[in-house]
Amino acid sequence: MRDHFNDQIKLSKKILRKKSHNYINNFKKIEKFIKNEIQELEKLKNLSKPIIPDINFSDLNNKNNKIKESVMNRGCIIIRDVFEDKKIISLNKELESYIEDNKYYDDQKKKAGLDKYFSDLKSSKPQIYGLYWSKTQIEIRHAEEMAYVKKWLNNLWNFKNSEYEVFDPNKDLSYADRVRRREPGDNTLGLSPHCDAGSVERWTDTSYQKIYKDIFSGNFENYNPFDAKYRDKTIEFESPAVAHVFRTFQGWTALTEQGPNDGTLQLIPIAKAMAYVLTRALLDDIPEYELCGSKLGRALSVNKEYHSLLLRGLISIPKMKPGDTVWWHPDVIHAVEDKHSGKNYSNVVYVGATPYCKKNLDYTIKQSKKFLEGKSPPDFSAEDYEINYKGRVRLEDLSLLAKKQLALEEWN
Repeated sequence: MRDHFNDQIKLSKKILRKKSHNYINNFKKIEKFIKNEIQELEKLKNLSKPIIPDINFSDLNNKNNKIKESVMNRGCIIIRDVFEDKKIISLNKELESYIEDNKYYDDQKKKAGLDKYFSDLKSSKPQIYGLYWSKTQIEIRHAEEMAYVKKWLNNLWNFKNSEYEVFDPNKDLSYADRVRRREPGDNTLGLSPHCDAGSVERWTDTSYQKIYKDIFSGNFENYNPFDAKYRDKTIEFESPAVAHVFRTFQGWTALTEQGPNDGTLQLIPIAKAMAYVLTRALLDDIPEYELCGSKLGRALSVNKEYHSLLLRGLISIPKMKPGDTVWWHPDVIHAVEDKHSGKNYSNVVYVGATPYCKKNLDYTIKQSKKFLEGKSPPDFSAEDYEINYKGRVRLEDLSLLAKKQLALEEWN
């Protein structure tokens, strides 16, 4: 199996090198572009000027051409006040009660080995919780405000082409994800810079090769990271950590106030940075069977050995308040600060933008069966904590919008 896989990497690299007239010069052209982007980020950082596009929910409409242009350049955005502080503070307390009343920590100790995201803390408390169907998560994930935000985000993409319509930007499907409750002083959850939507697949999968054809063929200037064509066709290697959906944006909603040094999210806000990662792996100093540290079934690796230029652009997101949201393109490199040096819990609910298409619908139908049983979704370890939990959301508790997003009702 391993030999076959190594041969696949070797063959893919051979094919990809031949797509351009000169793969070394192609990389150098991309490297030059990235250097300019990094220098611009460093300049803004030194001047203490904002880097990540930032807009209030009330200002979100189709006329924001300047902010749209900025998002398509940076690959990320913060959307403020999607929910009122009072509501989110209440939902945060509700989540805390849900965890404690159902003795989640006792369950987690029994099943801690099932999910590698859990940290071994002195307090024996996890930082990422294998919960999906609490009232807090459902109310945020399926809110009308959230649907409006995701619709706006989806419409940033080119979702139609001459061959087919990739997705319907105005119909949303739900991708159930977990929550983070990071306690003050925690230094166990730091995640090194990475991307989630496939690792080795980005070189070996034929659909990914089509997505990145302009990058590999020497036409980098024509590459549009927001062209959705073929992103619904990718096939992921099976792994407990891989997402089997196409998210136009990954994201989360803040349940508590948090900012730099609070163990928060970090981004390299360059939408085209993936081009550097992809072409760097084709250079002659990388062994034929390797891809700059990326491994099968794990997150795409971005590291000091091969990507030091990119890592100069890594920044922590600014202060977030309860009800604020942050979103990043699936190709945007991100990380989590190593230590939470703040004094209060740093809590978030993960919510992604998962537009209506066959790939996402196929997954959502499988996910809906798990919801009805109170089990963990298909993409996550089968911990199934919530089957008998008090306060777990049931079918009768869902709004019509939520039922549509969970593929339990038809979209018209």
